[in-house]
Amino acid sequence: MVWFSGGVTLAAVAIGVTAALLLRHPGGDPGGIRVTALRGIAAAVPADAKVQLHHAAGPVWASCFGRPGTKGWNDVSNEYQFTSASPVDTVVAGAKATLKSAGWAQTSTFTFPLGPAVEWTKTLKGNVLAHALLSVNNRGANTATYWDLSASAPSAGQQVAGC
Repeated sequence: MVWFSGGVTLAAVAIGVTAALLLRHPGGDPGGIRVTALRGIAAAVPADAKVQLHHAAGPVWASCFGRPGTKGWNDVSNEYQFTSASPVDTVVAGAKATLKSAGWAQTSTFTFPLGPAVEWTKTLKGNVLAHALLSVNNRGANTATYWDLSASAPSAGQQVAGC
């Protein structure tokens, strides 16, 4: 019983500290609006994709290497790295159609040395402008290429600055 009450006390302290930090630094992503909106890019990953990496991050109160005057919320992000047996044109066309139907507006198409890249924007609740990018990438010379689909949105409130 002592262990249980200690665990409850520890949990209560952790919740209190988290709440105090959030109240002290208001902002981030109230209601999870940005995180939820960026999850939608997953639909643009082709059905035959082999996802090598998926990283989604909500806002975190941070600074630029601890330098004074740089503290704030970092951006919300969602990223997929994947390979696909589908032709390049099929992957790009699928992403364009999927993101368009989800309310993303294509802003540009260009070609990197490794292949095509497409950019989109979407206005989220509160007039927040999110960005998405689909591009071909690799991890260095003589390595296999992969697709990188990422999206980000600025956090609410004070943002990390001066990095």
